[in-house]
Amino acid sequence: MSGPLRLRDGRLEDADVLASIHLRSRAAAMPWLPVLHDEAETRGWMRGVVLASQRVLVAERDGRATGFAAVDGDWLEQLYVLPEAIGTGVGRLLLDAVKGEHPDGLSLHVFARNERARRFYEAAGFVLTSEGDGSGNEEGLPDCVYVWRSGKQPGAGTVG
Repeated sequence: MSGPLRLRDGRLEDADVLASIHLRSRAAAMPWLPVLHDEAETRGWMRGVVLASQRVLVAERDGRATGFAAVDGDWLEQLYVLPEAIGTGVGRLLLDAVKGEHPDGLSLHVFARNERARRFYEAAGFVLTSEGDGSGNEEGLPDCVYVWRSGKQPGAGTVG
């Protein structure tokens, strides 16, 4: 992976590769996370839910998908990067693009135990607003809600 990164809109034909990125990234970053859906189910969800009803951006380098972000309303629902592309700017490029498309702000969920992701979002200006006990997600694991507000808004970056 040596060429420049570029972003493009996600397409239905991306379902298989995005499902693979999703599964590989989760396994590498969160080996403690229960695996509740196999690859076929994940592909179906990617095609029938994520790509069908969410705004999806795909990051590519040298013609190969290296990560993606999916937004539903003002919620960042997915942001996953191939394990070998972590630390190369893919996640930041995706997050900056999504923030640019949502100047009124974004919210997201992240597992409480996913310290690397939490540091990533905090460094990008997201603020922890609440913590859950896991009863609101299918994995049953404690999670956090983070919110980002543009610096142009009164009270941006503050909880309250």
